[in-house]
Amino acid sequence: MDKRPDPRVIFALTIVLSSFAVIIRQSVWLMLTQVVAVLIFAIALGVDFIAVFRRLKRLWQALIFVSIMRSIFTPSGTILFEIAGVQLLTIGGIEIGILVLLRLALFIICGAMFACYTVRSLIQGMVQIRLPYEVAYMISVGVRFIPKLAEELKDSLIALQLRGVVIEELKLKKKISLYTYLILPVIVSSMQNAKELAMSMEMRAFRAYRERTSFFVLKFRKSDYVLLGSIFTYTIAMGVILIVGVTIF
Repeated sequence: MDKRPDPRVIFALTIVLSSFAVIIRQSVWLMLTQVVAVLIFAIALGVDFIAVFRRLKRLWQALIFVSIMRSIFTPSGTILFEIAGVQLLTIGGIEIGILVLLRLALFIICGAMFACYTVRSLIQGMVQIRLPYEVAYMISVGVRFIPKLAEELKDSLIALQLRGVVIEELKLKKKISLYTYLILPVIVSSMQNAKELAMSMEMRAFRAYRERTSFFVLKFRKSDYVLLGSIFTYTIAMGVILIVGVTIF
């Protein structure tokens, strides 16, 4: 028996945490509570964090770089380091950089939680929350296309390396032009695959009937209701904290 929560619970959790992550602008501690909450759910779902970090190794480096640059170019508070009167590092800037990093980390972890479910269960979850089936199907197709695009780009890079091209030794300008030439055929290939998929769907009479039935139907369990209640309580608590904070400051 699958002990994982209903996908609709994860949808609710993601919507709540993502909304608060966008609303929170100054408090690092509130954002940290958001990340801790999503980490608890992710650990309970059995998310493989090692695999996530391994796949997003370069992305994490970019996120850390963006956070550092944001902290430098948004100075406020006590000055820690400056050159010729230019504030390069401040307490407020560091806090903003940490906020950006935590916010992006929250979004990535939320996406990793969805990887614990099958595409069919996610589609059914979206349908049962009254999302049109066409929209849910397009989202599932998009999710399937992303790994395929990454695989095609990886194959192109491997083909270049086999021909003796060392990308790491190229200058920045040549790297940009090289990636431009690589991305173009990948985009053309994805458009061709999308066209073939659309033709296949039309031949199978997709959307021929207004209403669709499904043999696989999701049902809430007692634990799911408890989790939804916890999410609702957390939403009210965070809303009160933010409102009080706005009122005070």
